[in-house]
Amino acid sequence: MSGSIYKAGAGAILQQMRLDVYANNLANVNTAGFKADNPVFRFDRSMVNSNGTVPTEQLSPYALPLEYVTDFDTGPLQSTGNPLDVAVLGEGFLEVQTPEGTRYTRNGHLSINDDGVLSTPQGWPVMGQGGEISIDGSRIEIGEDGEISVDGDVTGILRVVVFSRPGTLKKSGDTLFQEVDATAGDTDAVDYRIAQGTVEGSNVNAIRTMTEIIDTLRVFETYQKAIRSADDATSKTINEVGRMA
Repeated sequence: MSGSIYKAGAGAILQQMRLDVYANNLANVNTAGFKADNPVFRFDRSMVNSNGTVPTEQLSPYALPLEYVTDFDTGPLQSTGNPLDVAVLGEGFLEVQTPEGTRYTRNGHLSINDDGVLSTPQGWPVMGQGGEISIDGSRIEIGEDGEISVDGDVTGILRVVVFSRPGTLKKSGDTLFQEVDATAGDTDAVDYRIAQGTVEGSNVNAIRTMTEIIDTLRVFETYQKAIRSADDATSKTINEVGRMA
C-alpha cells in the first residue's frame, strides 16, 4: 500500500472515531445526568519506542493518540415534580450498588424497586449513609441535606461522594461511573444541596456538537480525497510510467 494512502487512511479512521463520540453525545442530549465526552488528540514522545515504533494501543505511527475526556460540568436543572427525583447542586455523585460493584451517578431520576428500596430506573439500590434506603409510604420528602422522610419518619440520608480527581472515573453505561483509580478515593461530600422534584439534565451542547460533527465530516472527506488522489497516482504510475512506446 502507498505510504500516503496509509497516512490518509489512518487519519480518516481517527475522524470516524471522533464522529462516533460526537454522535453518542448528541444521542444523549436528553438523557438525565449524562456527561459529554470530548475526543482529544495527544502526542507524547515517551510513547515512541527506542526503535521508532509505537505501542500497539496507538492506531498507527502516522496518527496521534486519541483519548476521550469526560466533561463533568453541571447540566441544566429540569423540574419534574416527581418526589423521587433529585438533583445534586454542587460537586458530588450519588452512590449506586450494582451487580458489578459500586458505581456513581449524577442521574437523580430515581424509583422504588421490587424490594421497596430507593433505586435507579434499572432497579439498583441508591445508597444512603447507612446503607440501602427503604421506602414504605406515600408522602416522600427529601431535604436539602439529603435526608429522606416517608410519612413523617426519617428513613435515611442520601450518600453523596466526591473524588479528588473525578477525571479518573470511567463510564460504565446507564450514566454510571466506575472508580478505576483507587488513589482518587471517594469521600463524603460536604458542600452540596439536594433539590427534590428536579433532575440534572445532560450537559451536551447540541448546537456546538452539531458544529463539531460537520467539521469532522469535512475533515473526513478531505482524507477521502487524499486517498483517491494517491490511488489515482499509483494506478497511473503502474499503468503508464515506463511503458515502452
